[in-house]
Amino acid sequence: MTPLLLNLRIAMSALRDAWRRNLLALAGLAVGIAAVVAMLGLTLIVRQEALRQFDRSGLDVLALRKTSTPSPATVRRPPQIDAAALRHLAAAVPALDLIAPLQERRGTLGFNGRTAQATVLGVTESFAELNALEAAEGRLLTDLDHAEPYVVIGRELAGNLRGGGGAPLVGRQLQVEGRVLTIVGVLAPARAIRLHTGDLNQAALVPAETFGRIVDGAEISVIYARHRYGPSPADVVAEAVAALQSQVEGLALQATSAAEWVAEMQRQLRLFTLLLGATGSIALVLGGTGIMNGLMLAVTERRNEIGLRRALGALRGDIQSQFLCEALILCGIGGAVGAPLGALVTRVIAWRAAWDYTLPLAVPLGGVALAVLVGVAAGFLPAFQAARLKPVVAMRAA
Repeated sequence: MTPLLLNLRIAMSALRDAWRRNLLALAGLAVGIAAVVAMLGLTLIVRQEALRQFDRSGLDVLALRKTSTPSPATVRRPPQIDAAALRHLAAAVPALDLIAPLQERRGTLGFNGRTAQATVLGVTESFAELNALEAAEGRLLTDLDHAEPYVVIGRELAGNLRGGGGAPLVGRQLQVEGRVLTIVGVLAPARAIRLHTGDLNQAALVPAETFGRIVDGAEISVIYARHRYGPSPADVVAEAVAALQSQVEGLALQATSAAEWVAEMQRQLRLFTLLLGATGSIALVLGGTGIMNGLMLAVTERRNEIGLRRALGALRGDIQSQFLCEALILCGIGGAVGAPLGALVTRVIAWRAAWDYTLPLAVPLGGVALAVLVGVAAGFLPAFQAARLKPVVAMRAA
């Protein structure tokens, strides 16, 4: 039998004899590996989820929101964004290939003698294009509708108006702020761009000019825009803000771009990764320390065995290899148990958070490899001390 196989056989026998103590050390290491695997897996999943939220609209979208605080020079007449300002914006910033102004107000709807509160949006055709809206019934609004008394309602709002029934709504009359509008469409399940905070499924969409006629004090509160690939998002945002403020005196804007939002998410994810990494590292260090303490105790208890093997001709390398084998076997088992456990924890968290679960095979395999490295580190000192015991001293101490 080769020395390596002999050392493996002795190591397995020794681990089996002290299985209760080794089980505790094994559990600690498995928890540490599981924490590391879960940390890496959750970091990847959260990053993918953050980017997935921008898949439909892309990273080339920006939002210009009008703030509510006017400057002292415009207290008498608050600045307003009008059609002329929008035309100037399109001409001054050619990098913008789609501009979607939005008017928004919480309004009262009336249908079949019932009233309800809902978000009313004054939109243009570009708003539907930017949000990739589709009609489940009827049609969407277009720029040809101008000031027509038409309205398109979200899917959930349509369900509330139906009251649980399945009656068609297209062609029916809906009162919005006391004005009678005709329902021309019902949206399919909609997911707005990430920069839009409202829920389109519970909103009523009317043409922008119609919104100005039925809502007192109507004004454009936010402009969504999409820019062409190539220019820096920060540069496009700066140009757009400058163009609007040069056209509308005293206008205060809050500018946000999807690229900046994703960059901020990435910074937060790095902090999240450091936090999880610190937690996983602590658990891993504790598990490795448990393995090392167990082996140190084993060296003390088995001095007679070590001295006997040395007296029979075993070399220092054989003794050192034996204890390293014990550490590697323990940590290998801990990695084999902890890596699937970490993957399971990651899957459960992703399921509860409604995230897409995608865990590369390299993550659990990396957890097993890390466990082996911990085994080498944890077993080195006990193996070194065992190899340095002199046969005569070890036999006499026993």
